[in-house]
Amino acid sequence: MDDNTIDKLASQSVYDHDGSEKTPLYAKNNNEKALLKWIIAFCMVFCIGLLFILLIHIHYGSNQLVPHGNVASDNDQCSQYGIDVLKMGGNAVDAAITAALCNSVVLLHLSGLGGNGVMVVYDHRTGIGNTIDFRATPSSHNITGVPGFLAGLFYANVKYGILPWKTLVEPSINLAKTGITVTESLLEAINQNTTKLIEDENLKHWISTVSNSSLGQIIKVPNGLIKTLTSISLHGPLEFYKEMSEELKLILKPDDVMSYQPLILPVLRQTYMKYCIITSNKGTGGPILLKVLNKINNTNTYLEDLSLLNSFKDLGDNWDQNFGLQVSTTDVFDLYVTIISGLGSVFGSRVLTKSGYILNNALDLNLNSHMLNQTERVTSLHLPIIAVETGNLCGRRLISGAADVRDGTQLLLSMLKTDPQDILNVNTITRFHFKNNDVDIEYPYNITKQFLKLLDNFGYNLFNVTLPYPTSNIIQKVEDRSVAFSDSRGSGKSYTL
Repeated sequence: MDDNTIDKLASQSVYDHDGSEKTPLYAKNNNEKALLKWIIAFCMVFCIGLLFILLIHIHYGSNQLVPHGNVASDNDQCSQYGIDVLKMGGNAVDAAITAALCNSVVLLHLSGLGGNGVMVVYDHRTGIGNTIDFRATPSSHNITGVPGFLAGLFYANVKYGILPWKTLVEPSINLAKTGITVTESLLEAINQNTTKLIEDENLKHWISTVSNSSLGQIIKVPNGLIKTLTSISLHGPLEFYKEMSEELKLILKPDDVMSYQPLILPVLRQTYMKYCIITSNKGTGGPILLKVLNKINNTNTYLEDLSLLNSFKDLGDNWDQNFGLQVSTTDVFDLYVTIISGLGSVFGSRVLTKSGYILNNALDLNLNSHMLNQTERVTSLHLPIIAVETGNLCGRRLISGAADVRDGTQLLLSMLKTDPQDILNVNTITRFHFKNNDVDIEYPYNITKQFLKLLDNFGYNLFNVTLPYPTSNIIQKVEDRSVAFSDSRGSGKSYTL
C-alpha cells in the first residue's frame, strides 16, 4: 500500500480534524446506529445483572472453594444452630457459644448452667490466643463450686463475639420448648450404678421420666429450665446469678455467687514433633499435657502407650475421671475456638435445681490437697487443644480437646501420627482411662493380646471402660480445605459451611 492510499484512507470521516478516532456510531447509518445501541445496552444490563447476582451469592451463598466455617459438637441440632449463626454473620466464638449452650440443654447430665469450663480462642492470622477460664470457685459447700459456665460464655460473647447475646441463646430456648431427644449417652449414664445413689427428689423424678422413655423419643426438659433460659436471653448472667444466690443460699454463699468473674489468660504453647501445641493455662489440663509431652517416648506405638501411662503415673495420677462436652468451631477469618464444659462427673453433684439445671461436683474432684480460698479456682483436667504445623501458615491445623487431659493427650498423639488424609480413622483408635495402676480400656476387642500382656507385666490392672465413653470433636484444616467430624463415641454430627 503506497503513501497516497494511506493518506486517502486517513482522510475519511472516521477521524476528526486533529487526527483522533471518532466514536463507533459516527459513520453509521440510522439502522446500524440503532442496532449497535441495542447491543451496547444489552451488554451493560447483562454485566450489571451478573454483578448483582455475584454480590448476592457472596453475601448469602456457600463458598465452594474456601469454607466459611465448621462446627463440631455432640449433637446434630446444636451443630446446625452453630452453622446458622455463621450464616447470620457471626464468628467462630458466636457459633461455639451457641453450640455449647445448646449441648448443655440436650446433654444436661454432662454439662449445663450449673457447670464450669475453659475456652481457647486462637486467631491463626495473628497468632494471638487467649484462655477464657470459667472454672468453679469455692464457697461454703464441700462438693459444689460456684458455676462459671454462663459467665464464661457471656464474657466470650462480649469480648470476641459479633452477634447479640440474645441471638445466641434463642436456639436453646426453642429446643427446650420443643423437647430434647433421649440419647444413648443419657440412657447409658442412667444405667450406671451411681444413679442409684441419687437422693435429690427433682433429679429422681426427671430420671424416672427418662428411664421410661426409649432411645430417640422426645421428652420435656426439667421444670424451670425454659424460664431460666428466657431470663438469661433477656438479662444475661447478672439476673441468673442473682436468682441462684437466692435459690441456693443454703449451699452457696450469696456473696460468692454474685462476685463470680471469669478469667482471661494467655494460652500456653509448646513445640512437639513439627507442631506448635496451643492449650489452656494454669489450673487446667494444659500444663499437665505439656509435662507429659516432654516425657513420653514416641518411637514405637506400644512403647508410646506404655510411656504415656507411666508418665501420668509419675505425675502422681490419682485423679477421678472428668466428664463433659467439647465443641470445636472455625470461621472464614481463621478464628479457631475449642470449648470444654462439664459438671465434673456424670450428673455432677446429683442435685437438680428448681431452675432446671444440675449442679457440679467440682470441689469433690479437685486435685489440690489443700483448702482453696475464694480467690482460687477449682483445679480441672479440662484440655482444649489446637495444634498448628510450624513454618507453614497454610499447613495442617487441628482443633479439638477433651474433658480429661488423659483422654486429650491420647487424642492429640493419635491426630498428629495419623495421615491428614486418614484423619477420620482417629475415631476408631482405642483410648485408655487410667488411674494409678488401674487401666480401663475402650473397645477392648481392638487391643492385641501382645499389648495386654505387656500391660499386665508392668503391673497394670485391666478393666473395661464404663459407658458412656467420653467424646472429642475434631476440625482439621489443610490449606483452604477443612474437614469436621464428631466423635463416633457420641451421637453428634458436624457441619461445614
